Amino acid sequence: KRELNIALIGCGNWGKNIARNLHQMGSLACIYDTNSMLSKKLSHEYNLPIFEINKIFEDKNINGIVIASPAKTHKDLAIQSLKNGKDVFIEKPFCLSLLDAQMLSELAIVRNRVLMVGHLINYHNAFIKMKQLIKNGKIGIPQNIRANRLALGTIRSEESVIYDLSAHDISMILSITEELPIDVNVQSIHHHNNIGPDAVCVKLLFSRGLTALINSDWMCPYKEHKFSAIGTKGSLIFDDTKTWSEKLLYNPSFVTSNNAIESLPIEKIKIQENEPLKSELNEFINCLHSRKSPLTDHKEGVNVQIVLDMIDKKILDNKVNL
Repeated sequence: KRELNIALIGCGNWGKNIARNLHQMGSLACIYDTNSMLSKKLSHEYNLPIFEINKIFEDKNINGIVIASPAKTHKDLAIQSLKNGKDVFIEKPFCLSLLDAQMLSELAIVRNRVLMVGHLINYHNAFIKMKQLIKNGKIGIPQNIRANRLALGTIRSEESVIYDLSAHDISMILSITEELPIDVNVQSIHHHNNIGPDAVCVKLLFSRGLTALINSDWMCPYKEHKFSAIGTKGSLIFDDTKTWSEKLLYNPSFVTSNNAIESLPIEKIKIQENEPLKSELNEFINCLHSRKSPLTDHKEGVNVQIVLDMIDKKILDNKVNL
C-alpha cells in the first residue's frame, strides 16, 4: 500500500476527534482551520504542519481531504478538492441543498474520485448488528421504525435541526428500507430566528406500507438517542446512551390480531464494542486504496438529501397553507 496523506479541514469539536483517529492510523498529513487558535492547538498536540487552504488543494502528496468545517462551507471546499483530484470525506450534513448534493455527486463521478459522507451511525456495531438481524427475519416483517434524537445540544444558526440531527436517522432508515419514501408529513417547532426548525416530528411513508417516525430536537431538556424497528415478530431497540451490553435489545413481545399483547422476556444482543468514527475513517482509507465505493458514498448522501429536501418543502407548504 502506498502511504496515504490525508488533510483535515476543520479542527472544531468534531474535527478534534477526526484528527485523533487519523493520527492514530498514521494517515494525517496536515490540518487547516480558519480559527488559527484551533489549528495551532492540534498542530502542537500531534506535531503536524498547518497548511494554507490552497496548498492543501494543490499539494500532489495529499491524496484525501476530510472536510469537518461548518455545513455552509462544504460545497465549495468539496468542489475545490474534487477538481484538484483529491478523494473527499465530508462530515454530515453533506450539503445544505439537494442541487448542491447532486452537483457534487456528478463531479465525483466525472473526476472518478471517492466521495464519502459522514453518516456515522452506519458504522456503529450495534446498528450493523441490528440491520443483520432485521435481514435475517428476527422481527418478522418490519412495520414501523422510530427514531428519537433529542438533547439540549449545540444549537446551530446556519443549519436546522433537520440537517444536524435528522440526517443521521434518515440515513439509518434508508439503509434498512433500501428505498426512498413515497410521502412525508412534518410538524415543526421554531424557537428562535434560526434558519429552520429547532424541533421536528417527521413521518415517512414507504411503498410497502412501512412507516418511519423521526423526532429530532436540540432543545429537549433530556437526552435520548433511541432507534427502534418494530415488526410482526417483535422489535429491536438500539439505545446509544446505554452501556455496550444494553445498547441493543430484542423485545419479542407483539400485539396480536385481536389487540392482545403477547408479552415475552427481553433479550440483550451481544455486540463487539467499536468506535464508529474509527470504523468510518477506516472505510474511507480502505476505499482510497481499493477504489471501491464507501457504504455511505455520495449516492447515499444524495438519497438522504432528497428526503431532507422533501421535509424542507413540506415545512414551506405548511407555512403557506396556515
